[in-house]
Amino acid sequence: CNVADREEVFKVAEKVKKEVGDVTVLVNNAGIATAKSLLNQSLDEITRVINVNVIAHYWTLRAFLPSMIEKNHGHVVAISSIVASYGFGPYGTTYCPSKSAVRTMMEAVSEELRALSNGKSSVKFTTIYPALVLTGIVKKPKFRFPWLMGGLLPQKVASTIIDVQRQNYENKSIPLFWLPLINVLRILPDKAIKCIIDFLDFRVDPDD
Repeated sequence: CNVADREEVFKVAEKVKKEVGDVTVLVNNAGIATAKSLLNQSLDEITRVINVNVIAHYWTLRAFLPSMIEKNHGHVVAISSIVASYGFGPYGTTYCPSKSAVRTMMEAVSEELRALSNGKSSVKFTTIYPALVLTGIVKKPKFRFPWLMGGLLPQKVASTIIDVQRQNYENKSIPLFWLPLINVLRILPDKAIKCIIDFLDFRVDPDD
C-alpha cells in the first residue's frame, strides 16, 4: 500500500490482522529522496518526501503498536540513516531532516512507552543507521573513500537488520563503526566538522 496514505495503511493492517494475525515485528523501511537544492524542489516533492519518510511512521505505529502494547510483546524497527546526525553536502535539505525525525521519533515513542508502563513494557524499539545502500534512491553518489562511505548491497543490509533486531539493539549503524564515530565527531568544533566533511567529499550530483 501507499504508506503515506493513512486510510490505505489502516485498511491493509485490518486485512493482515484478519488473514494472518497480530503483527509482532514492524519494520518501517520505506524511504524516498530527491537530489535537488531546496529552492529547486517543487512543493509536492518536499511534501512527498516528508510524508513517506516521516508521516508514514505515525500511521504504521498507530495501526500496529496497540496490539503490541496490549500483549506486551513486539518489536518496532525503523530505518534512519547516518545522515540523520548531520546534513551532509548539498541536496539533502529534505532527506537528512526526515531521517533525523525518524531517530527522534523512535527515541520519543520508546521513552513514552517506558514511562507510561512504569518500566514494565516488553515492546522493543530498534533504529538502524545505514550508510549509502545501493537501492537506486541516490542516482549519482560520489565519495572519495568508497570503503568508508557505503555502497552497501541491499541483501547484506537486510540480513544485518534482521540480526540487529534479533539481538534487541536499540541503535546500530551499518557499517557498525559509523554511529560511534559520528557521536565522537559531534563534540568537535563546527569548523573541524566542516573540514572533515570536505575531506571525505561525500556528495551526490543533482537529479536532472
